[in-house]
Amino acid sequence: MARPYGVPISFAYENGQIYFHGAKAGRKYELLKHNPLVSFNAVKPYAYIPSSFLNNTMIPTQFFFSVYVEGQFFVEEDFERKKQILKALVKKYENKNIDMEKSPFRGQEKGVFVGIIEVQNISVKAKFGQNLKKEAFFTIMEDLENRGTSLDKETLELMRYFKP
Repeated sequence: MARPYGVPISFAYENGQIYFHGAKAGRKYELLKHNPLVSFNAVKPYAYIPSSFLNNTMIPTQFFFSVYVEGQFFVEEDFERKKQILKALVKKYENKNIDMEKSPFRGQEKGVFVGIIEVQNISVKAKFGQNLKKEAFFTIMEDLENRGTSLDKETLELMRYFKP
């Protein structure tokens, strides 16, 4: 029986599928070939909420958005499809640099495997203070506005969306 093994990956999500790439050898590749049922988790952290925001009456916390996926792994073998998927990965991370015919991307599709996770089940969790009492919720919003980082501003938008 295989032992649990988690691997951080760079990925793109399109059309109910998670795309990633890697070497055609090694532990990750061998495990995926022999155990194609997989899980995938991604978390985006938002504002850190120190206990001082509520006069030290709460445990510090981190607001976040997370996704948990269960699915089936397979390797894409079609050369043109591999190129499309690699382009989607590059586009996610370097939106202005997606010409696969230019260096350093030219020929990369030959030396890597392109993996696809066909999503079978997905669940999400968003923590933006929904469980707080109204007064505490609005106090934290005020403190985030005062602190005013770009991440605080993103967090405030989501707090307004998920407000209790």
